[in-house]
Formats: sequence, structure tokens, C-alpha cells
Amino acid sequence: MNAGPDSDRSTRILSRRLVLAGLASGGTIVAAGPVGAACALTPRQPEGPFYPVAIGEADGDLTRVSGAGGRADGTVIEVTGRVLGAGCRPLPGCVIELWQANRHGRYDHPGDRQHTRPLDPNFQGYARLVADKDGAYRFVTIVPGAYPASRYWMRPPHIHFRLRAAGHRPLTTQMYFAGNPLNDSDRLLAQVPPDRRAALEVAFDRRTADNIPAGSFDMTLAAG
Repeated sequence: MNAGPDSDRSTRILSRRLVLAGLASGGTIVAAGPVGAACALTPRQPEGPFYPVAIGEADGDLTRVSGAGGRADGTVIEVTGRVLGAGCRPLPGCVIELWQANRHGRYDHPGDRQHTRPLDPNFQGYARLVADKDGAYRFVTIVPGAYPASRYWMRPPHIHFRLRAAGHRPLTTQMYFAGNPLNDSDRLLAQVPPDRRAALEVAFDRRTADNIPAGSFDMTLAAG
């Protein structure tokens, strides 16, 4: 038996109410084209104090520095993903900035005074990428080390992201490594609703052709 026009109208009204309820509860839903389709916005995270002061080399391979003789110390990984916007559509041309600590848990930043943790002259520590026509991006880096944010708080390995795209709100967030035991006690990750934390945790459960652990980190920006 066909549902009929009254049933179809009720379904459309319910779908609109669900989208509006999601927006009212913190803006975690972006309405998509078809009725009932939606994209969850990527949770926001603090920028932190170590955004690079001086930016030299900024390509997508953080494991090598031009003019240096070696490769960064640590486990090499590949991160890929897509940047989406309103209606779950890709955001070509989105500017993606990322920065992180080296394997020892130290940033190449004058404000990081953990002098017992060495700098790595072969580690770039920063990249500036532009999403392609499909909203895709890729970079190669190393797993960053954990470090103490205070006497009683050890930050888990993480990578900072800052994104800008025309017609969308800028996004600052952090990517974490799925399964790391420090995730459970991190004060910043704890601020993300439990059902949304998986959006920031990446499992490196596949391998590239070069046998490098690889993971995917997709991000969705809010329109406006």
C-alpha cells in the first residue's frame, strides 16, 4: 500500500525538525541535498600556544627538510582525507594548515621550553596544503610524541589543524591517534561529546604502497 501524500509531508516535516534540533543543540548538523541526509560537523578544538612563529618550508612532507641530510626521527605515517562543507559537498581550494610536536614531544617554537626534549633538525613540523578539486588532501609526517601540559596532565599524540574556505566558518581542531591510552584522560578531548570523539580519532590500519601506516581524517566545516 502506498503511504500517500499526507505521510510524505509528515516525513519531510520530521526531517526538517531533526536538522533544526541538531543545529540548536550546538550546530553539529549540516543539511544535505536529499531529505534526511546530513553531515556531522567536525568538533572544534583549541589552537594551542605553539602555532609556528616563522614559517619556512611548508610542503606536504614533514619528514624531510630542504638542505638537511636525513629524515625525521620517528614512525613515518601518511594522512589523507577530504574537506567537506554545506550539503556534504567537497571544498576545493580550502587552505589547510597543520602543525605538531616531533617524536620527542617538542614543538619547534620559542614558547616550548621543554629543553630536556630535543629538537629534530630533519623534522619540518608544519605544512600548508590546498584541497584539490575533490576536497582531498594528503601529507606525510611522523607520529608526534606525548608531552606534559602540566604536572598532572600528559597530552596524547595529536596534530593541530586550521582550515579556511570561502563561504564557510574557519575550523580549528586536533587529530588524535585511535587506541592511544592517553586519549581517555586528555582534558581537551574530554570536552568533546562521547558520541563525537571518534570523529577526531584516526586508526592507522592500512598500508601505502611503500608500506607506510596510513589513516584518513575527513573534516566538515560549517557554512557562514
